[in-house]
Amino acid sequence: MIVVTGAAGFIGSNLVRALNERGRDDVLAVDNLSDGKKIFNLADCEICDYLDKGRFIEAIAAGDFDTKIEAIFHQGACTDTAATDRHAVMDNNCTFSQELMRCALTAAVPFVYASSAAVYGAGSEAFTEDPTCERPINLYAQSKLAFDQHVRREIPQAQSTLVGLRYFNVYGPRESRKGKMAAHEIESAYMRRIDRLSGVEEFLTLHRSPPHFEDADQRWL
Repeated sequence: MIVVTGAAGFIGSNLVRALNERGRDDVLAVDNLSDGKKIFNLADCEICDYLDKGRFIEAIAAGDFDTKIEAIFHQGACTDTAATDRHAVMDNNCTFSQELMRCALTAAVPFVYASSAAVYGAGSEAFTEDPTCERPINLYAQSKLAFDQHVRREIPQAQSTLVGLRYFNVYGPRESRKGKMAAHEIESAYMRRIDRLSGVEEFLTLHRSPPHFEDADQRWL
């Protein structure tokens, strides 16, 4: 069984779909569906079961999945970069992540999690995986860096794969339910600002038809 957290979100649901296309339907989907609309992201996906995040934490603590999990793709998080509730953000992005990683290490299964390029801050140093280049400028970024640092301390003695993916800005199918953090919402706000200044025609020419990106493809535009 493969666990995908944040399974009803933008990246998580695309990951579940990609696993289905590779012949895997033994996917345990984990998410917080207090916003029930997100479940539509899984409407065309095959999963073996769904668990709310809270019940999943209880099951992990009870050891219910110790011998059943083959890999954990941890994509669930509080993704609001403007969030100010430190307890909620750190609980979601750091504490919960530590619990999942402990489960993966105990079971000796791969653990692949969503970090963020936000840990680099404004990128004034460089986008390099080095502490000297990490300058988070908001609570979201700080929570992601806190877990990255925890992973670094675990890597030397880890007996299984630990991978953190520092996503830059992402967009595509199934992101419409991200709310204000969806790329089209951010672009709309940016467009209004551009329109008040200048260069709106040039901006439209460059960005009206976004290029297609393959899986794991990342480019500067």
